[in-house]
Amino acid sequence: MDGGLAIFGFGLFLLSIANLFARTSYWLAWPLLIISMVTMGMAFSESKRLRNVSLGAAGVLGVLGIIALATGAPWWLTLAVFLFAVAFGMLWAEFRFTYFGHVTQQELPHRAKRGPVHWPWQRRRVP
Repeated sequence: MDGGLAIFGFGLFLLSIANLFARTSYWLAWPLLIISMVTMGMAFSESKRLRNVSLGAAGVLGVLGIIALATGAPWWLTLAVFLFAVAFGMLWAEFRFTYFGHVTQQELPHRAKRGPVHWPWQRRRVP
């Protein structure tokens, strides 16, 4: 996953540089630069939150892709942002679900069964 974050971050970096060079959508180039720096920095760290970074990057890139589509950014830029959002989403999913074969069912976090939620306004009557 670390290598994937670094590769995708570098790809976003190159995309944002191409966008700045083409002088098409400055508003989209700066967030792409920021996202690429964050993902490349997290790829070389020892953080336990790498999955959250790739999911957050996928979400932000998805929103940026929708905005780029709505505002009429060049087609190649909109398509590239969308493809990077899908790639970051896949990077998150491959270590979250057993379908991809990278994790087993035993390695997944177990969800504890919780009882009903008791809100403060629901008073318990003790006899």
